[in-house]
Parts: sequence; C-alpha cells; structure tokens
Amino acid sequence: MTGRRSERVGMGPRDYALVCLAVFAVAVAMRTLTLYWSPLPSTLDGFEYAAYARDALATGHFPLSHLRADHLGFASFLAAASVVLDGVPVRVVQPLIAFVGAATCLVAIALVRRAGQNLRWPGREIRWVAALVGFSLAVEGLYLRRTGIPDEEVIGLLYLPLLALALHRALASSDRRWLGLVALFMLLYPVTHTFSTLMAGIVVIGVLAAHLFRTPATRTAVVGLGFVGGFWGYFAAYYWVAERTPLTVPYTGRVLSYPGLFVAWLILLVIGIAWFLRTSDRLKRAAFLAPVAIGFAVLVANVFQTIFPGTVRTPLPLLGLVLLLLVPVALASRSLPVLSREPATGVVLLALLAAPIVMTFYSLTAALTPEFFGTVMRTQTFAHFPVLALAALATVRYVSPRLSPPTAMGFAGRPAVRRGLLVLLVVSLVLTAPIAFVNLDTLSFPSTTNESEFAAVSFAASHLDDQWTADHSLTTLGKNYYPTRTERTIEPAATWLSGGPSPSCPTISQRSWTTTGAHLFPAAPETVTAGTYRGWTTERNLIYSTTGRDPLSISASPEHDGKMCQPVRR
Repeated sequence: MTGRRSERVGMGPRDYALVCLAVFAVAVAMRTLTLYWSPLPSTLDGFEYAAYARDALATGHFPLSHLRADHLGFASFLAAASVVLDGVPVRVVQPLIAFVGAATCLVAIALVRRAGQNLRWPGREIRWVAALVGFSLAVEGLYLRRTGIPDEEVIGLLYLPLLALALHRALASSDRRWLGLVALFMLLYPVTHTFSTLMAGIVVIGVLAAHLFRTPATRTAVVGLGFVGGFWGYFAAYYWVAERTPLTVPYTGRVLSYPGLFVAWLILLVIGIAWFLRTSDRLKRAAFLAPVAIGFAVLVANVFQTIFPGTVRTPLPLLGLVLLLLVPVALASRSLPVLSREPATGVVLLALLAAPIVMTFYSLTAALTPEFFGTVMRTQTFAHFPVLALAALATVRYVSPRLSPPTAMGFAGRPAVRRGLLVLLVVSLVLTAPIAFVNLDTLSFPSTTNESEFAAVSFAASHLDDQWTADHSLTTLGKNYYPTRTERTIEPAATWLSGGPSPSCPTISQRSWTTTGAHLFPAAPETVTAGTYRGWTTERNLIYSTTGRDPLSISASPEHDGKMCQPVRR
C-alpha cells in the first residue's frame, strides 16, 4: 500500500536518499580524478588560495595587501579545513572543492524532485529525473571543469540556485524564516566571489520580475524590491569600501565602464521575462534557442577568426566536444513551458536561465577585449545548471509512457525511439567529460599541475636571486604560490617562442613546448621544433632538470650577468 501511494504521490525519502548518495559519489569521483595524476590543485588559482591559507596559519593573519576582496571567504574556509583535516592547504584544496562542487548536483536533484511533485508525476518518473539531472551535472564536461577546480566561484555556483529558491519562497509565503535565509545568502555573496555576486544580483531581479508578472501583489513588490535593492546597495557598498583598503576588487570595472549598456540589458531582462511568461510555447522555444544559437555560432566562428582579439582560437577537437551539448540544449527547449506553469521550480529555473543569457550578450556588446572574453567564459558556466535540469525533465517526459502516451507521439512513441533518446542524452554528456581534464588552449592532457612543475617553480623561487621567465602556467604558479619571492615574467620566454631573441635570464622550459605548445594565455600557444629546442637548451647553462612525462629544465644564457631578463642578440 505504501509503495503504491509513493508511486502516485512522489518520490519516497529512501529512494531520494539513494539517488542523492549515488549521484554524490559519482560527482565526487569525477572531481577528484585529477588526484590520480597529481595531488596538487587542478588550476593555478588553487595555489593562490593555498598560499593565503598557508600564510594565515603560519602568521595568524591574512596578507591583506595581496588579497582580493572576494578571497577572504574561501581562504578562511580552506585554512579552517586544513586545521581540521591536519593537512597542508596546497594538498587539501582539491579534494575539499570536489565535495563543494558535487553538492551542486544535489541542489539540482532537490529542484527537479519538487518540480516533479508539483507536476503530479508518479514516483518512478521523479526518481528517473532526479537521477538523470544529478548524473548530467556530475559528468558534463564544461560544468565538471568549473565545479572541479579550486576557485571560490564553485561556492557561488552552489549558493545561486539556493538563493533563487529562498527568495521565491520568501515572496510566495508568509514564513519569515525564508526572509532570514535570503538575507544570509545575500550577506555571504560579496565575500565569496565578485562575479558570482554580480550574477546573483541579476538572478534576484529575474526572480522578482517573474513573481510580479505572474502573481502581482503589494507584499511581493515591497518585500522583493526591498531585498533586491538592498542586495545591490549592499554589495556595491562592500566593494566601494574594499577598493579603499589594501584589498583589490576584480570585475566591477567591466560593469562600471559601460553602466548605461548594463542597465539597458537589465531592463531587457525584465521586459523579456514579462513577455516570456505570456507568449506561446513556440515563441518561448525560439526566444531560448536564438541566443544559444548565436553563442554556438560565435564559438564556431572563433575557430577561423578570433572574436576577441588577442585571445586563443577554438581548437577543432574542443569544438566537436562542445557541439555535443546541442543535444541537451534541444531537449531543454522542449521543457520551457514548465517555466510558466510550474509554481516554484519554474520561477527559479527561469531566473537562472535568463541571467547568463543577459550577461553574455552584455559582454559581447560591451567590448571584444580579453577581459570580456574571460567574462563570457565564466558566464556560460551558470547556464549549465538550468539547461540540464530542463533537459532531464524533457527526457523523462518523453521516455515515460505514463507521461507521454505512445498514441500521442506517433513514431516518437515507439519504445526503441524513447530509449534511444535517453541513451543519446547520456552518451552526449559522457563524451564531453574530457573537456574537464585538458588545457583548453593546447588540448594537452591532463591539465593539472604535476609535481615536477611545482618542484621546479619552488626551486626557482627558493634559489634564484634574480628574475626568471617561463610560459603563462609556470610564471602564474610562481606568482600565486610565492608572491614575495624573486620576480618572474612571461615576456622574454614569449618573445623567444614567437621567433625573437633568447632570454638571458634563467628560463623554465618544458619538452611539451615542442608538441602541444607553451601556454601564453589569453593569447594562443606557441610551439618550437624539437631541433630548435634541443639546440637552444644545449647552448645554455643548465641549472636544474627533471625527467618524467614532460621533462623540464631551468637554464640560463652564458651571457647572463644576474640582472633583469634581457634578450641575447647575436
């Protein structure tokens, strides 16, 4: 009797717990896979946070002159975790962030479970959609990449749907506990991540707009405008104050440089939501697919000509993997009516979907610079959560005969076609997983920093008294983890790699410069021939070398006199 009732009403607690545990295990496993190659952080930013935590534990305070305003939260979290786990921050940060990133999958499960219950789906279908959305976010390459790297943005991605849901509940009910939860998330955001705070500000505008146009009420307007206006005022004041302290504030200049254009896009956001909620299902799909198509078109065009001058072109293999995401995008477009009809999850997903679209097009219309290239790269991550949630809802609706009777679907109602649709989605997402483990500019694998690279940079920082040079990855590693030791610069190495004179100062080089190329981000990588590299290293004085998968050496020109890096002209 209980089992039958569960099938009618929804997903039981036991099934819900099993789905969550299974998805969480897969998500954590995928985000700790880089530990197979190296115990170090999988991204260069991770070394910066590890250095802050290391110095804080050693001295009892953070070096504020080197901190960004949004580093305090994550650096404190990492320092505390290192104490509790009795570990070194540089080795604790990767597994720690893997658990945070995996938690975003559980939030998606909770949202689609609520959507299924509100849509009166049977319990088996709710189990399927919960498992499918969790698995999708666990393995999909671009989302896996961003939620598996040590960066405070992962926390921002976790908070965002929770903030949107809490604000929705605060506007839809009279329970004051939701008001406190909204206030808590809004207080935490500015110290968590600047760009995530900006995205949160856009999302809360979307949530409020959806409520005002669906169920207008005086209380909704007063409470909503109070929270939204208060949030924007609070984080603007926070960063205004932070800029007048030793802390630095990133990203805000990208909005302050074009304030009128940014406000115009926010107005379009509100108007667009009002129109979306009242238009036909066909136009809803067109309104979603059109900007997505433009985004993919920009990616394809970037293969042949850099859209953002001074940045790297899209490698063809990477383009092929990213184009697989057209499958969940197409499926997500079939679930768009849910955004208007489902009372809770629909509002949340609509705001989460609209915000990255608005931010992407603001970036494309503001300036085609490397800074806005980075903004677009970050923005697209926020779209994966709502798109994959909608794709999971559409897939289960098509696959289940109880939700879409075969007689109503014609040829598409055949069992083989239904199962094929599910297989197509799962396979397309699994095939994108390698994106998370390659360098996007060179496609070298794996993308994590190996121990020999870390050892070489540590040697340079500890034993070289003068300036040294290397590619973007190694100089950034030195800057992030050893900010006060020696000086490092990318220009002399980049000049030589581009055909210019050889640097006189100590240079950290790798054999991969002759194969996949040296990283010069945001510019395209540069490659030298094996013969050129071998001759260049032979004529220089060897200071340090390693063997292994990618042999590395530190060498200096015989003419080096201990001064700053200078080109050796012959």
